[in-house]
Amino acid sequence: MALATLEDIGNRLGRDLTAEEQRRATANLEDATALILDRFPQYEAAPTAVSKKVACAMVLRVLTNPDGKRQESIDDYSYTVDSSRSRGEVYLSDEEMDELRPPQKRAFSIVPGAPCETP
Repeated sequence: MALATLEDIGNRLGRDLTAEEQRRATANLEDATALILDRFPQYEAAPTAVSKKVACAMVLRVLTNPDGKRQESIDDYSYTVDSSRSRGEVYLSDEEMDELRPPQKRAFSIVPGAPCETP
């Protein structure tokens, strides 16, 4: 079960996917889901809007930038290929990993001499 659908991808892209894009998006969505669930298995039983958003972002990165360009110049033309995209792979960025991590509980302080609080 994928964390998102082709319709989710199309909605975020702002148009219907072509037949070729549907074929590629399906395979990439399976890869994105596998990467997310490998690191965050809790989303298999309870997918969230965030897990869907991240899966779509991973697929759209490949669909909207098929050449994997990270940088492009005009004069004396040159461009730089993203190392992950040069292999044509979907990947989880550091920001996406942070989004998928459960929120951390608040830190606490120890105050010497403060009254003890019990729940």
